[in-house]
Amino acid sequence: MSRIVRLFLVENVILLFLAGLCSLALGYVFYLGLRTGLIKFLKLALPLWGFKIDSTAFLAMLGLFLSIVLLIYLELSLIFKKNLADILNLQQQQDKTGKLHPWLAFLGLLGIISADGLFLNLLAGANSLWLKIGYMPVLALTVALLGSGSILFILFSLPYLVNFLLNKKHILYGTSGIVVLPRMRHRLQNKGRLLTMLTLLTTGSVMLLGVTILTLFYPYEATKRIVPVALETVASQKRTLTKQQLSKLERDFDATVVQTEILRTKLNEKWYFSNQNASDHLDLISLKSYNRLMKLQQQIPLTAISAHQGVLVNYYASKQTINQQFSLKNEAEPLMVKRTTNNNPFAFANSVVTVVVNDADFNQYKTRHLADRYWIISFEGANLRDDQAFVTAFKKKTNVAYISAQERDQTITNANSPTFLMITLVSILFFVAISTVLYFTARIEELSLVKEYDTLAKLGYRIKDLRRVIFTENTWLFLPPLLLGLLNGIFGVLGISYFITDSITTGLWLRLGQPLVYTLCLFLPIYLLVYVLAGNSILKEIVSYCRVGAKRQ
Repeated sequence: MSRIVRLFLVENVILLFLAGLCSLALGYVFYLGLRTGLIKFLKLALPLWGFKIDSTAFLAMLGLFLSIVLLIYLELSLIFKKNLADILNLQQQQDKTGKLHPWLAFLGLLGIISADGLFLNLLAGANSLWLKIGYMPVLALTVALLGSGSILFILFSLPYLVNFLLNKKHILYGTSGIVVLPRMRHRLQNKGRLLTMLTLLTTGSVMLLGVTILTLFYPYEATKRIVPVALETVASQKRTLTKQQLSKLERDFDATVVQTEILRTKLNEKWYFSNQNASDHLDLISLKSYNRLMKLQQQIPLTAISAHQGVLVNYYASKQTINQQFSLKNEAEPLMVKRTTNNNPFAFANSVVTVVVNDADFNQYKTRHLADRYWIISFEGANLRDDQAFVTAFKKKTNVAYISAQERDQTITNANSPTFLMITLVSILFFVAISTVLYFTARIEELSLVKEYDTLAKLGYRIKDLRRVIFTENTWLFLPPLLLGLLNGIFGVLGISYFITDSITTGLWLRLGQPLVYTLCLFLPIYLLVYVLAGNSILKEIVSYCRVGAKRQ
């Protein structure tokens, strides 16, 4: 037996070596094409030609090669430790009927429901278990429930489904049911491990693709809170923009310009707006000015504010209540803040601790703090946030500091381009992996039964009947991983979104809806295409075999 093991091992090593050489040659070409296409499509700030293999990558490929060889050797050693009769009857041993385990089937279903329930619990916000117990412990429990539940469900719950269908005579005695269902009853134990692997792979693919889409779109959405308008600049009594400059920018770019008066009033004591950040002043803005900016930004305006009270603009988005009293310099009566808002009117680089007061209070404060006044000029307009020409024109026509949404987005793109490219490439590799596994597994499973299909043809099965049997058989391979993988992946994306996004200011559409729509539009067509291609390929070879057999007779 040792000679047979060495023979098979040498054969597999040669095939593996040749496959490695082909993958390096073809992979280099595909990588360059894919990389160039992604850089162009995603508009990443990366050079088109940037491929190199360093010593670390070479050692990693060598380690992967040796690991695969070791796995092949161990697998061959385990197989050929059996006697010859067991080896010849290996398929029959694998095809034995699996026992039903009701408790394990129930635990699998319960694990999946519990994991998805914990993900849904994130929507409870401040009352969720994730905040009360801690993200990491609940995440570990959720992942454990999801993984174990999926494995138990595939291995022990699907047999119950087969038994249920076997008891439905109109299904069992159909063209495909009479062939597929009895066969699945005997082969499900062997297929269970394969289906489990495909389910986990599908879950990973959906989650990775969903997170990729989320990480591509979220940074630009988050910029809208960091820089809420297209461009902002600070003006003071000594440094401002002329009416001619503002009018020309308005005309040339169809921009709306809003000048907002602000009072930077000193505090008697510093106030910590976060654990490590403190401010010695407040930026007061009138309710009328604030609501005008909210209309410009298409945000929800504030309602009436009582006298000597204010609404604090949260630096960190929060839904927590506040009851803070501020003691302003040169003011006898303190300013009470009992309300907050997460809709900031200005970029945080220009105003951090902003408080909105009613118009009457603002005018009174202004008479006593004339020297503390300054203005923020906001520019907004259709498609102006991404207009580089507008930013260029502003720099040429003025000589003042500014904050631009377009430049901020460009900075994010430049800083995160390598990450975007890596995540996207890994997502595509997952697609290639799952498509390859599904396609060739379907072919191997079905073509091993070619003699059975030949018997069906002799019994009178036509080509369309064989097609139905083949596609029904493949459905058992493709459908359970698809449904369970999509379900787990969707809830997984929801859970991960709470780690990488601001769940308070980011809507459910951006966190889950948009990634889900893009994921389904990309994943389902490819998945179904592999299903159809595999079925047609198997049908073609089986029909060819049956015709050759008929001619010989």
